[in-house]
Amino acid sequence: MPSNEKRYPLDQSPLFRLKRRAKLAQLLGISDRELRWLTRNADTLYREKDRPKKNGSGLRHIEDPQRPLKKVQSSLAQLLSRIDPPDFLFCPVKGRDYIQNAAQHRGNRVVRCLDIHKYFPSTKSRRVFWFFDKVLRCERDLAGTLTRLSCYREHLPTGSPLSPILSYFAHLDVWSSVAQTCKAHDCVLTVYIDDVTVSGENVSESMMWEIRQTIHRAGLRYHKEKLYVERPAEITGVIVDGKTLMPPHRQHKKIRVGEASLKVEKKPFLAQKISGQLLGLRGQIEQIRLKSKMPQPIG
Repeated sequence: MPSNEKRYPLDQSPLFRLKRRAKLAQLLGISDRELRWLTRNADTLYREKDRPKKNGSGLRHIEDPQRPLKKVQSSLAQLLSRIDPPDFLFCPVKGRDYIQNAAQHRGNRVVRCLDIHKYFPSTKSRRVFWFFDKVLRCERDLAGTLTRLSCYREHLPTGSPLSPILSYFAHLDVWSSVAQTCKAHDCVLTVYIDDVTVSGENVSESMMWEIRQTIHRAGLRYHKEKLYVERPAEITGVIVDGKTLMPPHRQHKKIRVGEASLKVEKKPFLAQKISGQLLGLRGQIEQIRLKSKMPQPIG
C-alpha cells in the first residue's frame, strides 16, 4: 500500500452504508452509464483458459475478466484493501508477505497446516452478497450490483484482481470464528489466501476438529492437511526450524539446475530467461535469510 493511503476501520470505508449508485460509480472511477452497462453485461466479459500450474502438477482454469471489468474490480479491491486487516491475515495484505506469514510460527512446538480446496470457485455469490449487504450495509440494490461486478457464474472468478481480498471478506465470520478458537487455545493463526496455519505448544485434534467444522459449515472444503511436531515445518514455501527460517531444498536444486542449463544454452533469449529466473530465486533465498534474523513484525 502506498504510504499516502491510510487504512481505516470497516465502518469508515467509503463503501459502508453506501446508498447512491452515483457515489458507487464515482468511487469506481466510471460514469453511472458505464456502471449500468457493466452490471448488465458482467457475465459476458470473461475469457476462460487453462494455464500450467507453477508447480507443474497440471492445469489451472482461469476466468479472466476483460479490461473494462478488470479495471473496476481493481478499484474495488483497492477500496477493500484499505480496511484494517486482522493480525492473522497475510495475503492479500500490502506490506505483508509469505515469509512474514511463516515467521509468525517460529519457536512453536506443533504446526498444523491445511489448504482450502478451490477457494475462489467455492466462494459463492450469496456469500459475496452477504458481505456487501449485511457487513458493509450497502443498499440492497447496490449490494446486488457489487456482487454482479465481483462474481462470474455465481462464484468468485479465478483471474480477478478482486477475488483474493473479497474471498476473505466474504468469509469474514468464518475467519473471525477460527481466530477466536485459536486465541482460546493460546495458538497462533495465519491465513495466506487459502493456506491456513495454526501453531502452538499444543495444537489439539479437538481444536482442529472445531476449526474444520467452522470451515465446513461455510460450504468450504479443506485438503492437504499436514502435521509437524518438534520438526521443521514448511509454511507458505518457507522452512521453519525452531526460530530459524530457511528456503526449502528445492529452491537450491532449482538454482543448480538453472546454472547447469545456463552453461550450455546457446540461444540468447533463453539464456536471458534463465538468468532472470536465477536472479529471482537468489533474491527469494536472500529475503528469507534476512528476515530470519528479524523479530516477527506484521503490517
